[in-house]
Amino acid sequence: MKKIISLVLAAALMALSLFAFASCGKEEEDVLVCGVTVIVDMNEQDENGNWTGFESDFARAVGELIGMEVKFQKIDWTQKYIELNSGKIDCIWNGFTANSSDDGIPRKDLVDFSSTYMLNQQCIVVKKSNLDSYKTEADLVGKTAAVEGGSAGAEYAKKAVGENGELIEFPAQNATFMEVKTGKSDLAVIDILLAKNVCGKGDFEDLAIVEDIVLPAEYYAIGFKKGSDLTAKVNEAIKTLNENGKLLEIAKKYHFENVLQVAEFNG
Repeated sequence: MKKIISLVLAAALMALSLFAFASCGKEEEDVLVCGVTVIVDMNEQDENGNWTGFESDFARAVGELIGMEVKFQKIDWTQKYIELNSGKIDCIWNGFTANSSDDGIPRKDLVDFSSTYMLNQQCIVVKKSNLDSYKTEADLVGKTAAVEGGSAGAEYAKKAVGENGELIEFPAQNATFMEVKTGKSDLAVIDILLAKNVCGKGDFEDLAIVEDIVLPAEYYAIGFKKGSDLTAKVNEAIKTLNENGKLLEIAKKYHFENVLQVAEFNG
């Protein structure tokens, strides 16, 4: 009898363990982990540690529609593909330029992209006192450029400064401003959306965008692991938010309404 009772208890415990394991797995499936870096007015944390900004609010709005809790995971931008493919994050949602490449490989070959949602471009940032020295791309050759490692800006700067130039890489774009301000780098190549919110203000009043050098248009999109079923779900949510005006409302909150542009990504 004792043996029978023991077997029954063992079976019950096993069933409970399997149920608990299944439950835990389901909870994980209901969480969307977004890989981000800190970008002013896009993804940043307030004094209480809460994530705020256009993309943070955008992600939460999408999460509500697809029935997933959104969490933000700060990443080193140079490790974004490793983080994604290892499963540590579910997507790269952080001013991610879709029509760009990394080390010569088109990003569309590395991830599945959502619809694009914002127009951007790279820009050159220098000290105001040096603006007259930068009129054409030829003026960038041989210079020291501060960039975010693994970014579209880094890809451009590598070619622009040439073999005699130098690239100084940082985990996030924000650090490049101080690099130029202190004179450790001649220039920075960064997203113009960020540069417009920082240059000429506060601690960086002495920095400016080089208006004479205009770089090609870029489009932000969300990157998912190849073959992920999240891409289609998020695209449907983006379409809904665009049609019901919610996405425009979020963009206006952070003054991005003029660069909001939703379109299917065709590579």
